[in-house]
Amino acid sequence: MFRNCYHLCTTALKDKLLCYDEEDYLAIWNALLVCLAVSGIRVYCLCLMSNHIHILLSGTPEQIAAFFAHFKQKAGRHLKGRYGKITAQQLEYELFAIRDRKAFCQELAYILRNPYKAHIASPFSYKWSSAAAYFNPFLRKGTKISDLTLTDRRVLLKTRATLPDSLRIIDGAVAAASLVDVDFVERMFDHSSIQFFNTVKIWNLEDAVNLSHGQKVSDAYTDEEVFQGISQMCQDIFQAGSVDALGEKDLVRMVRKLRSRFGCSKPQLLRLLPVDELLLDQAL
Repeated sequence: MFRNCYHLCTTALKDKLLCYDEEDYLAIWNALLVCLAVSGIRVYCLCLMSNHIHILLSGTPEQIAAFFAHFKQKAGRHLKGRYGKITAQQLEYELFAIRDRKAFCQELAYILRNPYKAHIASPFSYKWSSAAAYFNPFLRKGTKISDLTLTDRRVLLKTRATLPDSLRIIDGAVAAASLVDVDFVERMFDHSSIQFFNTVKIWNLEDAVNLSHGQKVSDAYTDEEVFQGISQMCQDIFQAGSVDALGEKDLVRMVRKLRSRFGCSKPQLLRLLPVDELLLDQAL
């Protein structure tokens, strides 16, 4: 089921952007979805950020390489024409293999959480991702590609390629719901919108996914700084001499306050508090 299934992530551009304003987002989004639509790649979700892109997909490495080269060409035309920049040529990508259903669901939720992680918007209000496509039949609408004149198609999508008639256009943008395999994604979440939304909201999801990618999870505060905060909260909030004196309910409160105040990772909380992994997961 998950043969040739990958999370494609472009390396974040450090000193420049792909998208500076709404016009850029629209152009790059349409270029991305058009290139995916003609690639033969199966797409499950995607998210376009200002300086990087995430896509969950199935395809051979050769298909993916061909798609990405095509996308860089189309995005490059827009950026070169508008800014005289060769930003798109600097894009590179990594592929992280998806081995099972759990990893699939975690990676998909991780991708959709990117706007929230960047403090831009909630996953479901962010315009340039497929987050709103799932469990939302009202979004499976728009103008059919075949209803556009050839001239309108070339002006809007900058392509002469034959596109699947399943694609829809809403407010000038290719609708994500008309490209991504919504039915497969919903099946992976047991056709449960509650299970889907709860997975997207998991507080320590980034930690789990980054660790699966072989990336070190960085703590925002040192253990010493967090430990000082624990000692202070024990006195001020719980009227306790130490964290060891707290009962289970107070430990749960402590976990939530530390996560909110210090952004502690799961490994850091396990290091500093007398809690097991089960209690930690239940706490948040």
